[in-house]
Amino acid sequence: MNQMPSERFLAAFLVVAALVVGILTDAFAWAGLAAALVWIALQQREFSELRRFSRTPLSGPQFRLPGWIAAGDRMFRQIRLARLRTRRTLALSRALQRMTAALPDAAIMVDAHGRIEQMNAAAEQMLGLRRGDRGGHLASLIRQPDFTVLVRGRSEAGIVEFPSPFDDQTRLEARRIVMEAGRVLILVRDVTQLNRLLTMRQDFVANVSHELRTPLTVIAGYLEALAEDDVDADVMRQLVQRLDAPTRRMRALVDDLLLLSRLEANPPPGDADLRPIDLPNQLDACLAEARMLSNGKHEFRSRIDRALWLRGVERELHSAALNMLSNAVRYSPDGGEIEIVWERAPSGGARLAVRDQGIGIAQEHIARITERFYRVDLARSRVAGGTGLGLAIVKHVLKRHRSQLQVTSQPGKGSTFFCDFDSGLVITPPTSREARIENEERSRHL
Repeated sequence: MNQMPSERFLAAFLVVAALVVGILTDAFAWAGLAAALVWIALQQREFSELRRFSRTPLSGPQFRLPGWIAAGDRMFRQIRLARLRTRRTLALSRALQRMTAALPDAAIMVDAHGRIEQMNAAAEQMLGLRRGDRGGHLASLIRQPDFTVLVRGRSEAGIVEFPSPFDDQTRLEARRIVMEAGRVLILVRDVTQLNRLLTMRQDFVANVSHELRTPLTVIAGYLEALAEDDVDADVMRQLVQRLDAPTRRMRALVDDLLLLSRLEANPPPGDADLRPIDLPNQLDACLAEARMLSNGKHEFRSRIDRALWLRGVERELHSAALNMLSNAVRYSPDGGEIEIVWERAPSGGARLAVRDQGIGIAQEHIARITERFYRVDLARSRVAGGTGLGLAIVKHVLKRHRSQLQVTSQPGKGSTFFCDFDSGLVITPPTSREARIENEERSRHL
């Protein structure tokens, strides 16, 4: 805002006033001197106001003289704008620090010479760095050859994988991003789980291929024999009977794959989907099927609390219990004892357990036994049969019913597979009238 004309008007007024007074008093020199002193006094007063204003908190300046209004206003606006910019920069810096601190991945900023400028909390936890390491050379603090090559900019891909400084089983991936002024941002993340999933996928493809190739090879061989023109009826009948086993194996494998895919794809059942289940009756049916699978080679015992029912999806829970029993049959020696238990759990819910006297499971295998096609004893698995998907199905069924499979085992002495169901899913058997109403509702749903 330019208010110089008002300033000139004031000066002109003082000059005219001095001339008029000089003409009337015939003392031009004294009149001019008086006008100059008035002008200086006014300017000194405004300068004093400006100096007082500069020493007080910012507020709108209130000057009487137009020239000083413009100067003070410009100064006020510039100072306020600079302060606002400073506040915004500080707020942005704090927000960036909070965001970086919240990242699950390690973030380290180094200067052009490889010295640490900034790092977040994840870098301290993942790489063992300390706040006192700021200013130190990152390549000297993390002594991993691949990581050192990356930090120094000698990695062509800009991404390297290396073991954790704390655990060789933990794999870390580091990425190098060039910033301004020669700075470099190093991002490090834990890829152990990702590598494990990739391995599982590769194993899954290989295992599915193997499981399907074996029966298909058998079927193809028999089909070639059937294609011959001179095959008599008895030989053809024998070939068709022999085709039954590999066909059943492929059908079971496909059925289990479809069931597992459906369990993984569908959302967990809601309360409206959970129906009262006479689980003791279902366990009796599973036990009968397990006896047929055993073909009299094992002894079976049961300890089932008939007063414990469960809310859930009947078909899924039947499949889970049958797979637990089938697994015990396949991995128990002839004459071994298999026990199924359904009882009140210590937590107040209900516990389903299957105990066997089988080969047992070493501790390093327990974490992986619910993976698809994972087999502790590959040679025995081929002999015992099965699709290799049973425990994977059990895991997903239990997960959909707010539970999880737990295993205690000792090699050579057998295993116990058990799961605890939440007390909110455990119910008592309904009365005759309630059972009749439930059966009618179930019939309508079917």
